[in-house]
Amino acid sequence: MSNSIRDKFSDEEWFLVSSAPSLIGASMAKAGKSGFLGTIKEAMANMKSLMSGKNEYPDNELIGCILQGAENFSEAKEKASLYREKLMADIKNKNIKTNGEFQNYMLENCGKAMKLIKANCSATEASQYGQWVKSVAQKVAESASEGGFLGFGGEQVSENEKVLLTKIEGMLKTSTNA
Repeated sequence: MSNSIRDKFSDEEWFLVSSAPSLIGASMAKAGKSGFLGTIKEAMANMKSLMSGKNEYPDNELIGCILQGAENFSEAKEKASLYREKLMADIKNKNIKTNGEFQNYMLENCGKAMKLIKANCSATEASQYGQWVKSVAQKVAESASEGGFLGFGGEQVSENEKVLLTKIEGMLKTSTNA
């Protein structure tokens, strides 16, 4: 696969664009109180929904480039570790401590990523990327019940997750229409 689409972005811009889907999934997982098993389900849903982008949008060069090498476990693990280190350093540098601050950070970064994509990619690629990241958030939110006992009862998508989904949808609309 050609990396020509990657060349349209600086290293910092590419980091924003390529880390936004994972950041959205992590933020959604933190939005609910799923307990230990639910957190594992949400982490797995995040990973699975990220990877599904390649199958759902096989002709999208941007998504393909972001997921390039993800099939290779050691390469994917190394990439994830580097992203995590960079994100953690940025979060620490910005003194982000609460879940609300983390959500605002995610929304700001993802909004910037969407604007960069809109400026550097086709309208189809930008639209599909937005659909992809929204689906990551939705799948993570739906992967574990909130507020039940030992996996029974509770609600599929918590009120906090519904609020965050609405914010993500708003960010996507604002970023793609601006």
